[in-house]
Amino acid sequence: MRISLEKYALPRFSTLLAICYTCLCPDSISFAPENIFRYNDIMKQDKDQRRTSPGTFFPEHTPKRPTMNRMQDRTRSFSLFRHTVLWCAIGLLGMHSTYAMEVERLRTEAVKNPVGIDVEKPMFSWMMDADNERGIRQTAYEISVFTDAAHSEQVWTSGRIESDCQIDVPYDGNPLSPSTRYYWTVTVWDNKGRESTSSEEAYFETGLLGSGWDGAHWIKATDTPLATSENAITHYSVETDFEIDNLSAGIIFASNAEHSHYHMWQVNLEAGYPRFRPHIWRGSDLADATCLAEIDLRPFIDVQLHKSYHLRIEVDGDVARTYIDDVLIDTRTNPDGGDYGYGTVGIRQDRALNNYNDTERAYFDNFTVTDLEGESPKILLHEDFSDENTPFTTGQIKDGRLFIEASYSWYNPMNTPTVYALDLDFLIERDNAGIIFSGYDTDNFHLWGINVRDKETPFLRRHVKTNGAFSSNDANLGKFFTKAELTGSLHHLTLKVNGTTVETYIDGTLVDTYTDTSGRLKNGLIGFRTYHDLTMDEMAYYDNIKVTTYDEEDGTQGTVTFSEDFEGAGMAFSDGTVITKKGSKMLCVHSTYEETCAMQTGTEKGIPLFRKAFTAKSTVKSAKIYASALGVFDLFINGKRVGQDGTTMYDELKPGWTDYRKEINYMTYDVTPLIQEGENAVGAQVSNGWWGGAIAHGMYGSPSLGFIAKLRLEYEDGTIENIVTGTDWSCSYCGPVISGDIYNGETYDARRESDWSMPEYDTSEWFATAENTEFNGEITAFRGPTVKVRDFLRRTPQTITVYEGTKASGTTYGTINVVRTLEGTETLRLKAGETALFDLGQNMTGWIRFTTKGERGTKLRFKFGEMQNDTGAADRANDGPGGSLYTYNLRTAEATLHYTLKGTEEGETFQPSTTFFGFRYCEVTTTSDVEISKLTGEFVGSDLEELATFETSHPDINQLYSNIIWSQRDNFLSVPTDCPQRDERLGWTGDTQVFARAASYNTDTRAFYRKWLNDLRQSQREDGAYPEIAPFCNFWGFGNSGWADAGVIVPWTVYLMTDDQSVLSESYASMSLYMDWLSTQSGGGFKYNGAGTATGDWLSYETTDGRYVSVCYYAYVAQLMSKISGVLSEAQADRFYLDSLKYSTLYENIKEEFQRRYLNSDGLPNISTQASYLMALKFGLLPETAIGKAREVLRKKITDNGYKLSTGFLGTSILNQTLSAEGMDDLAYDLLLQRENPSWLYSVDQGATTIWERWDSYTKEGGFNKHPWIMNSFNHYSYGVVSEWMFRYVGGIEADETQPGFKHIILQPTPDFRTAFPTGQKRITQAKASHLSGYGRISSEWQYKEDGRISYTATVPANTTATLYLPLMEKTDNITESGKDLKEAEGVDFKGIVDGKAVIELQSGTYQFDMEKGSPDRVEESTSPNLRIHPNPFCDRLHLSCSEDIRYASVTGLQRADPVSPAPWWEHRHVYLGTRHLRGEGGHAGTQLHRKGYQEIK
Repeated sequence: MRISLEKYALPRFSTLLAICYTCLCPDSISFAPENIFRYNDIMKQDKDQRRTSPGTFFPEHTPKRPTMNRMQDRTRSFSLFRHTVLWCAIGLLGMHSTYAMEVERLRTEAVKNPVGIDVEKPMFSWMMDADNERGIRQTAYEISVFTDAAHSEQVWTSGRIESDCQIDVPYDGNPLSPSTRYYWTVTVWDNKGRESTSSEEAYFETGLLGSGWDGAHWIKATDTPLATSENAITHYSVETDFEIDNLSAGIIFASNAEHSHYHMWQVNLEAGYPRFRPHIWRGSDLADATCLAEIDLRPFIDVQLHKSYHLRIEVDGDVARTYIDDVLIDTRTNPDGGDYGYGTVGIRQDRALNNYNDTERAYFDNFTVTDLEGESPKILLHEDFSDENTPFTTGQIKDGRLFIEASYSWYNPMNTPTVYALDLDFLIERDNAGIIFSGYDTDNFHLWGINVRDKETPFLRRHVKTNGAFSSNDANLGKFFTKAELTGSLHHLTLKVNGTTVETYIDGTLVDTYTDTSGRLKNGLIGFRTYHDLTMDEMAYYDNIKVTTYDEEDGTQGTVTFSEDFEGAGMAFSDGTVITKKGSKMLCVHSTYEETCAMQTGTEKGIPLFRKAFTAKSTVKSAKIYASALGVFDLFINGKRVGQDGTTMYDELKPGWTDYRKEINYMTYDVTPLIQEGENAVGAQVSNGWWGGAIAHGMYGSPSLGFIAKLRLEYEDGTIENIVTGTDWSCSYCGPVISGDIYNGETYDARRESDWSMPEYDTSEWFATAENTEFNGEITAFRGPTVKVRDFLRRTPQTITVYEGTKASGTTYGTINVVRTLEGTETLRLKAGETALFDLGQNMTGWIRFTTKGERGTKLRFKFGEMQNDTGAADRANDGPGGSLYTYNLRTAEATLHYTLKGTEEGETFQPSTTFFGFRYCEVTTTSDVEISKLTGEFVGSDLEELATFETSHPDINQLYSNIIWSQRDNFLSVPTDCPQRDERLGWTGDTQVFARAASYNTDTRAFYRKWLNDLRQSQREDGAYPEIAPFCNFWGFGNSGWADAGVIVPWTVYLMTDDQSVLSESYASMSLYMDWLSTQSGGGFKYNGAGTATGDWLSYETTDGRYVSVCYYAYVAQLMSKISGVLSEAQADRFYLDSLKYSTLYENIKEEFQRRYLNSDGLPNISTQASYLMALKFGLLPETAIGKAREVLRKKITDNGYKLSTGFLGTSILNQTLSAEGMDDLAYDLLLQRENPSWLYSVDQGATTIWERWDSYTKEGGFNKHPWIMNSFNHYSYGVVSEWMFRYVGGIEADETQPGFKHIILQPTPDFRTAFPTGQKRITQAKASHLSGYGRISSEWQYKEDGRISYTATVPANTTATLYLPLMEKTDNITESGKDLKEAEGVDFKGIVDGKAVIELQSGTYQFDMEKGSPDRVEESTSPNLRIHPNPFCDRLHLSCSEDIRYASVTGLQRADPVSPAPWWEHRHVYLGTRHLRGEGGHAGTQLHRKGYQEIK
């Protein structure tokens, strides 16, 4: 509470205080007001005498104070009473002060109260709030660290340190203990003698700190039942005679029932010599296979074509020994750990590795499996193929042997020919109806397509899809039907499968008989397949589906094993929409991007669940769990999801994305409130995440999902017990999450919910776990902000549009047939056949949360997108009817949420947890009438504190800034992604580097970028090249300019904006390696080529030569490396000092070669684009004599282009900033306010709520962008880099390289002073910006006045200073601050007028400046030539160049204050240039400064 002085009368108060003290004090003392504060000083001295000395360490238990006698006790009590009354009085007097100082925003490792950090000496930061009082600075601090929240058990204090440092002060006490929460406070003193101690709760908790995992292992799920028989076979042999007819022969053993996990030992001749190639399959697809070895067999036995050999595999527990003709060729331990197990055997023949048409063929005989347990062997299987009734599923009997070609053949003792019939009704709406049968999964099935598009007459295209690859042939249907007869009307299809024969009937007519040679026909899954691209749009309806299975080959004894008529609540297929067609409910199957398969459901496994029951033997004092997953995981204890400190504040999508080849993070949670004495259970669910899903792009192969955990229980008696993951855990697939994938979405069946993580749950039908050995990196503590649902960004729908079917509109797809429109908050009652489109009004990242009521088994399908189709015209790249959801730009990302209701009467509420979507709209269909209410868009992203505000008088610019900040929020999710919606969502380095400074104005990115830079270093190639994506995932490449350069640019940007020097030191070795790699890229007669050219000025409207861009960026990173080295240098001639000189010289060499290579005789670029001029100016590559002309050319290029930009990602990133730096603020405003394409406001005018990837992602003239890659995101922050200019120039809040992190602030408000405007533009008359730096909130606001001048208000945080460059209309303008002349204003130091701007030094505080027309005698002008100084920061030698002759310069070198050297060093040197004076064409002079520092030229 602050009370103003006027509330109290000081004389009365002083009298009262004097009376009180006379009564209480034995000695009299004068109590004039000044003596009151003198007494305060006395008491403070007493306090300081009792304070421990700096650096004191406290033992765990401090000794008790000696016992006092009664007199001492009475005296002390009386003294305490006196002090209490006195301090109360002084406290009341303190309320006279208008200002108060507080300490707030305490951070450890740049994060608020981090849990689970593995940092030996964490860094502390805090902020002073002096209520905008002027001239306040910190003079000293003291940090204290405790092990309890009451701050009674102190373990370290810094003591009072005389310093103004408040960013990253290191802990310097005894080693921290693992698994311990530490609390800390900081006391600061200011320059007015005031003292304040932080009151907010601040803590950090250590993680494992190298203490280890106590035997915890990565585990994975298996299909081995927990209740395995005691007589389970672990020692057996599999043997056969084989003869290779072509390429190879492969034997399968130890397969599970689903044939999704097995071992395959192959003898292969494809390389021209015999090899043994053992494989393991961890899924049903070829992509799930891993070849374990390539062993040359020639030293053992020279296997050849057309010769017979005997193969024997002997399995004994976890070891398999392989023999050929009794020669031991291999001994191999199970790569998954544990026993190999006993399972189905078989034979696998496929195709050549490099030629799909070349098939593997082999003969097999005397196939035998023998149980070797016990004293005598027991033959379990023997087949000599002496008759035609083979127990193997495929193959031909030839001469008493089994011949297999390009197929799987599984042993099945009950094998009989597959006989079944598939009946269904179909209606082709467009192009084709695709019917799937004999399905294994979406990559393995038979597909009959009834095609009415690709030929003059309809035809049947028979496909066989094997491991994702199609083979096909056609049968003409023209003699039975016309295209018109098969289009738009209902027909009946029957497929009769008998062994290898498939008969096809349409409307009872046999139209085709096909003999299958794939060996893959079975009575498997059925389904429907459709395809869509810009030339094809398949769409069909299906009804009355029935599968009849026959016991006899003659097809007389049939049983209906599957049927679906879509009249019930549920629906037995994974995709499609149930609608009413031809008076009946039917399934409509349609894709909006390439292939969609609607597969039969009902037999799916869920994602793996892991659990362990345990007993807490007594009362638990503390419980901490440390956990990670290969995939995305959630923890559960005793039926409750684990949140922070046992609360419902949850981290999402754990553990986030790192380069899993090198590193994965573990999470730490205090779960004490969740543990009970007695029986407990801990569990986890794991889904694909970034490890097992398509987003990894095969980076980690086809890995198994995994989990690791250590639950540490500390009992009241001090004993410790650890519950760790191992093969004593159990697993299951019975949970409600059927599938979870970042690209494809989530499938959730609420009917499968259970109390599986409760201790009493019955796990008798669960499975055993096995050790997962697929991760070989390091497990490290999570660092940075976690991903959360951020409640303050929750969105409520604006409208709900319900439609049924379409209406013809003269376009390809027509428009939706709207049946009703609701307010976004209304309860939706949706019928089967209807579609509801929710508009949340804001493009965002996350998922939805909703409540629903309906019949048990009802299936809801939610699809997500950013835009609506406009007219329904295919030539505008619409993918559906006008008004419907546009999803073509998602490409292969299905982005779909499937939810099956459990049917509770009170309703059920749901939100997913294994995926995220990028969306403004969500579209829902249902299989049965349902009620949906309380639907909200839940924002999901990294929990970054938002630091900035920006507002102008122009509402569209305000909307633009809103779009920018939303795009940043949406794309900062674990890593800085490019987009949140399509099948990328990757950490593109180019996007990151161009936007890093803008991002750092908007939010607290320090810890986020520091984590990502570690990902970037982990992904760096061994030769030093940085990737285009971090974490790297096989999607792109390495070493391209503007992208790879992020490895240098981003660390510098983070340092500049936050003063985090550790981000430079952590990356320095990596950056140096990158610079070494750049030095090897010479060629074409040039030494300095820079990085690769594949990206260039990405997506620009005019092409700038890629090599030109690369050379410019090479110069830029050389500049930055010189600065970075200077920052890190601590002594003359140390490594960093020498590097600074080296990189400074490198920059000059690049510049010299650039000028020879790319400049014409006028000193201007011979590559003439907007970007080429911008880069040459920005990076200082032009001779001084050409800069003025270059500005003119650049201006003309922009004005001649209709005041429009033509730049891409890189050019735009420096566009407005360079224009303002070169004195062309008017052009920067022209571009900002341009409304035609390309421009920032073009998308705003079309209702955009985020930044688009392309200037023309959508145009009014042409519709959606038609790039062949469909690279068309509507949520892509890169072009939002203009907000950097908005803060630095419009708002005028600029960082100072010499005192980074806004320790010293450059205030350079740049109003819209244009005198002429492009058509349709108006002046921005007001702007205000603020940024919460590490020191406090900086604010800057200007208003345009009628006379053309501005008024200006600024706030400079405590413990900082600022230099204000205040623009004047005339040099004679009269400037006042808060109504006072500048010479009378407190905290204001007027330096003069330079280039039409008043230069004013400011202390901390809030200031209000106004300007009025003044008299001529008030001119106080300083002039400065165009002077360039480099490097800055510098070591030893400082280089100066300028555009005018200078004979004298006064150089001040400044060393930054830091905790080690609290007193700032400075040295003043006068540099007499004499005959070596600097001339306009440039020149150099040097001055030796003995310490590193920053320069100031006078």
